[in-house]
Amino acid sequence: MLHPNSYGKIKVDRYRDYNSVHLMYAKRSGFAPFKSTSAFHDGLKDLLKEDKLVKITSNKYYIVKRLSHSHPYLTPKAAQLLEDIGKRYRKKLEENGMGNYAYHITSLLRTKESQKNLSRSNMNASSNTSHLYGTTFDIAYRSVSKRPLPWIKVEVYDAKAIKLLSEAIGELRRERRCVVVTERIEKCFHITVIQ
Repeated sequence: MLHPNSYGKIKVDRYRDYNSVHLMYAKRSGFAPFKSTSAFHDGLKDLLKEDKLVKITSNKYYIVKRLSHSHPYLTPKAAQLLEDIGKRYRKKLEENGMGNYAYHITSLLRTKESQKNLSRSNMNASSNTSHLYGTTFDIAYRSVSKRPLPWIKVEVYDAKAIKLLSEAIGELRRERRCVVVTERIEKCFHITVIQ
């Protein structure tokens, strides 16, 4: 059986874009928050038909982890940013002679109801979050998945691979594609699209 491996202490870049900045961009390019999960399901079909939402599924760049407080959907611009992070990350891995890695998505679109439930168990969760607008996602930095063969995924704690992920996100932030905050407690990058 394969087990996660540790490759040294994981260090990532610390990004500090404030919640108010995330909210400004989310409100500008997202849509009105859903009050509840049932309201989300009632409106989902229309949003998909109108191309206002895109379903996010695992692919060669990232793995959508089990979502307990969010739904696997984003606005098209946020979905494109997620894909572009994957492409940039893959390029950095190749330049450094590393194998195929995939990063983990831990949160996407939330409803007001799911945010309220989350805030009961996570004191870091603000009631007014950009996750409500479909423009924001979280990428974990505690581990990544390595694919030694296309059909095999192994979760690993590879400090160099995670640092390259951090750098890829930072490049897109400097290009004004997104705003980012490095969440220490949740060990994730909280990312909102701005274009």
